Amino acid sequence: MSRNLTSKEVIKRAVLAELERLRQGRHARYQTLVGRFARCRELQQAAALCAAAVDASARTYNLTPLNAPPGWLPPVS
Repeated sequence: MSRNLTSKEVIKRAVLAELERLRQGRHARYQTLVGRFARCRELQQAAALCAAAVDASARTYNLTPLNAPPGWLPPVS
């Protein structure tokens, strides 16, 4: 019975440690570029502003956009 309590205590400590990392923003999913972008409202607004400016510029000059060089963008499926 004491072994079962020990494993429960270990699990409890691991869960509490992960919750603390989440609270402090140090969780592994926030360490990636996409994770930081998902959490940062300013980055999202800046990206939306840039996308709107590029779209408006393309409509203003009525030009066809240039294709990206091969290998620069992932394939679109």
